[in-house]
Amino acid sequence: MIQNVLSNESLNPLTPLDRGTAGKWIPCPHCEAVCGERELSPGQELRCTRCGVTVLEYIGKRTLQPAMALSMTGFFILLLANMSPILTFEVVGRTQSGFMITGVIELSEQGYLPIALLVFFCGILAPALYLGAVCYVSTACALGLRLPMLRFIFGAVRLLEPWNLIPVFAIATLVASVKLKMLGDVEWQMGARWVLGVSVLTIFCQQTFDRRLVEERLSAMGL
Repeated sequence: MIQNVLSNESLNPLTPLDRGTAGKWIPCPHCEAVCGERELSPGQELRCTRCGVTVLEYIGKRTLQPAMALSMTGFFILLLANMSPILTFEVVGRTQSGFMITGVIELSEQGYLPIALLVFFCGILAPALYLGAVCYVSTACALGLRLPMLRFIFGAVRLLEPWNLIPVFAIATLVASVKLKMLGDVEWQMGARWVLGVSVLTIFCQQTFDRRLVEERLSAMGL
């Protein structure tokens, strides 16, 4: 189901699909209706006639180098975030430093092991695996490297992305600090900056990782 692609500057539809593009179909990300893929010009987009969601838009020369750089940087910043204290809490003359793993340990010691494991996976393990997988796949595709298990790791990216909740962790830390200030003195440490940095990089990484381009590159490499 295809709606005419409209330009930002005019309302002229694109020409019909030619034989070179016939048979190439992509699903709508919202309702999963199939749409015929076609080449777009600057300012044009392809919309689904069923729900009106943009299925394809012109993005110029496509490359995976931004995703490679963002994921690599985010991965190393995540390591720094785990090794640095996020904040220090002082009450009645007693000071305690809080790391990313501190909440997991406290929940486990209080008998909330399932919740502790969930927090560990969504806040620490899944972000590391996601950024590492994106870096692995985008590096291989950008440089044309036939690295082992590319298809498997590319599939893992799809599964890990919804579980990468490091931005939610950053917001939860901010909310928790407001509650802690009612009990004592809270001072932000360098780890908080690393958490904020990896949260921003993760969001940009999700936006720049072009799955369709990865599919094209993997097919071109015979994988």
